[in-house]
Amino acid sequence: MKFMASQSFLRTTSLLKISNRTKFLIYQEIKDKEAGEKGVFACQNIPKGAAVWVFDDLNCERPFFTLRYSSKFRLTQDNISMDDEEKLSNQLQKGFLNKELNKFIMLEDGAQFTSHAATPNLRWGADDETWVADRNIKDGEEITFDYRKFGQSRNCDWLQPLLANFHPSILEFESKLKSGPAPN
Repeated sequence: MKFMASQSFLRTTSLLKISNRTKFLIYQEIKDKEAGEKGVFACQNIPKGAAVWVFDDLNCERPFFTLRYSSKFRLTQDNISMDDEEKLSNQLQKGFLNKELNKFIMLEDGAQFTSHAATPNLRWGADDETWVADRNIKDGEEITFDYRKFGQSRNCDWLQPLLANFHPSILEFESKLKSGPAPN
């Protein structure tokens, strides 16, 4: 059998997809939705009880460096900085406050596009840094969480004043969640 050295069995670089670091444990993609919003959609069937997202201590609790950012992914009363108000404002839009109100987890892996639903398909796992499937999730289905299950920023002494200054709409949204039926 003759082998042709000029023929390559490897994919060309244009076909290779380099994955970004993510805290998702499932195949997922970010898609545009109506009204210019984005959402996270499953790219596989996910069984009830399976871990879907988890905070990654090894790769996420160390500083990351780009031209614009140098930060940690867990903000607390002790490490939050007012040195760069633009950076802080950006960070406060992309994360969640844990139920104990003592840490704000920044989401920069696409999880910040997880939508709210009154009947979500995600719930908390064993801790406040793990999300699991609350029911079977089908390939192509949007990944959702009930935002009322997160810590409420309006009840957090150190975070509420920052949000009132930078993003009062977040506090207004939380008030609507508490006072009325769960918006989808």
